[in-house]
Amino acid sequence: MIWEDLNAHNKKKILIKISFLTLILFVFYGLYLYFKIGRLINGKVWDFPTSIYGRIINLEPGSLYSPEEILSLLKNTMYKKVDTVMLPGEYSIKNNTIEFIRRSFEFPDIKENEIYARLSFNKNVLTKITNIENNRDFSFFRLEPKLITMLKSPERKKRIFISRNQFPEILVKTLLAIEDKHFYEHDGINISSIGRAFLVNIMAGHMIQGGSTLTQQLVKNLFLTNTRSIVRKINEMYMALILDCFYTKNRILELYLNEVYLGQDGDEQIRGFPLASIYYFGRPIDELTLDQYALLVGMVKGASLYNPWTNPSSALKRRNLVLFSLYDQKYITKDIYQDLCKRSLNIQPKGDIISPYPSFVQLVYAELKKKINYSIENFSGLKIFTTLDSLSQNSVETAVKIEISRLKKQKRLKDLEVAMIVIDKFTGEIQALIGSANPKFNGYNRALNARRSIGSLSKPITYLTALSQPNKYNLNTWISDKPIIVKLDNGEYWSPNNNNYRFSGKVMLLDALVKSINIPTVNISLDIGLKTLIDSWFRLGVSKKYLTPFPSISLGAINLTPIEIGQVFQIIANNGYKSSLSSVRSVVSNDGKVLYQSLPESKHIISSEASYLTMFAMQQVIKSGTAKSLGQAFKNINLAGKTGTTNNLVDNWFVGIDGKQVVITWIGRDNNKTTRLYSSSGAMRIYQKYLEYQHPKILVLKTPRNIDMFYVDNSGKLFCEKNNENNRYIPIWSINNQKICHKRKLLKYFSSIENKKNSLLFWLKDLFL
Repeated sequence: MIWEDLNAHNKKKILIKISFLTLILFVFYGLYLYFKIGRLINGKVWDFPTSIYGRIINLEPGSLYSPEEILSLLKNTMYKKVDTVMLPGEYSIKNNTIEFIRRSFEFPDIKENEIYARLSFNKNVLTKITNIENNRDFSFFRLEPKLITMLKSPERKKRIFISRNQFPEILVKTLLAIEDKHFYEHDGINISSIGRAFLVNIMAGHMIQGGSTLTQQLVKNLFLTNTRSIVRKINEMYMALILDCFYTKNRILELYLNEVYLGQDGDEQIRGFPLASIYYFGRPIDELTLDQYALLVGMVKGASLYNPWTNPSSALKRRNLVLFSLYDQKYITKDIYQDLCKRSLNIQPKGDIISPYPSFVQLVYAELKKKINYSIENFSGLKIFTTLDSLSQNSVETAVKIEISRLKKQKRLKDLEVAMIVIDKFTGEIQALIGSANPKFNGYNRALNARRSIGSLSKPITYLTALSQPNKYNLNTWISDKPIIVKLDNGEYWSPNNNNYRFSGKVMLLDALVKSINIPTVNISLDIGLKTLIDSWFRLGVSKKYLTPFPSISLGAINLTPIEIGQVFQIIANNGYKSSLSSVRSVVSNDGKVLYQSLPESKHIISSEASYLTMFAMQQVIKSGTAKSLGQAFKNINLAGKTGTTNNLVDNWFVGIDGKQVVITWIGRDNNKTTRLYSSSGAMRIYQKYLEYQHPKILVLKTPRNIDMFYVDNSGKLFCEKNNENNRYIPIWSINNQKICHKRKLLKYFSSIENKKNSLLFWLKDLFL
């Protein structure tokens, strides 16, 4: 009996010890979980991907922007047209004005709040920018840039973080009504929901329902796996209790709203409502409507099952079920419920809002690697502000898609490739770039890396070099056009030919460039000297290792990349001033620190007079030369350009220049076989299609002070006044810095005034004397 009492006593002591030890382990495990939770939530919760933005649009009174262009910019950043502007992201049109509320945005230098502005236009000029709230005029105004893509993160998760107070309350109420009605009442777990789920699971014989609160869902997303088990569920509940005990409900909600899984972008997860709003609707989370919030909240239950891109029918049913729940809980009336259910999903096509633009992003990577000493992969949440103009980029991609498809079918070639670069001729900003016939393909970038023979694109540089010697060459200078044989340094002989195998004996320099005639070009290069010509190429930014001292260099025996060609013609188009090509304007860290900034700078490289004369000749190429069909399509733009075709029609080039942009287009095949494309049948057609989607600016050449305009007859003789219908009006670089014809006209004008004055005096004299 005593022995039994002793055993019972020992058993009780053992049970007490076990219970005490279990309690201690439970407490210590709780402390472990507390520190684990605290380390994450009190520190850096997430590694954010690098966000890449397009160019920031700077507006000033007098800017050459038409109302249509501004509307395109607003639509591109998903502003919504309304009758009366009330909210950020809305605009309206009234006569010659556009009113809108610009969204708040954290620019690289400062965060700017939302602004209610009015833009006034006179035809295609922005004349005034007014702050409607205080009726003051802006001398400078910025439009927020478009988020064009997000780089892949190490965790394969993308998100945009915003604080709890930035989330619209209607979204929060909808989420709680569907996912956790008693969120503000429970302590992290809901016993009744767990009990209900327990009974369902017992009856099913396995885990099919979790009964999780938002807090539990957050714990699972941040700390646990999706594996369904009792152990994981106990862990989840314990951590939810700890999280609810030590953190506020608003902090838990903030984390959840930014963490919840809402779909896939390739192999990257779309996390949080802010980013999902951009992906599916193209608008910030605070600009959506109730039916759109209902769709996003409905996706919480199963982002794949209810994805509007892949399962629109299921997504619509789920959205309407969420709306019914709101009606059933008396959040909305029956009329509102019925009206919202009639709406379509109205989502943006996949890839239309956040587009990869892989070729341009490769350029951004290359530039940052060259100019910054550290890798951007080492940073979280970087913002890279680039020069990409989404309107130009989309126009390039559309033009290439249409024309390359046509050319492949016409020439029966499946492997035609293309590269295209759009450059701001004043700043050197690269506004659009593709390196493949498939613009979305992230692979070999021909715009940056394809070193190809440039053919006749070299000729403007030969003539530019000659025109830099005004005492010897001008546009009316006669150049020999007879068969020649050139002895090379290695003892061999080179016998170039004209493309049509015809010779005119002599030709005016202007016509030799306009008609892209070979022999006069070779004669000029031999006369000015190959060293002088190579030095000219070098000043234009081409490395001497690609410049061989052979006469054929004047006809395009140079292998350059499209981006190198772009720099050359940017200088020529910008009156001889070089603005180094750039794709990145600034890099900003997650805490707002500017890590890198690039401002446009111009350096005078070559003669402005020679550049002007070359550009004038390139305008004649469009009007009456090898690209006259383009000139006929855009008669009033005064475009400048140059075609370029290599031997055996292997490479096909075109350089097009309007009042704002320099565009380089190349077509070829990676195997260096013929494209069967003649000078104006390939690359120029793509450029023409690009202009159809753009609004090209009129090209008005700025006349240097040493340039005078003359009439020239067929013999090359200059006249100040037209004396024959066949006379052409051309610019001439006057060496003595005198505007001869201009002075003569002034003298003639003042002489006529003097004559009138004298005749009046004589008349008065006769009248009164």
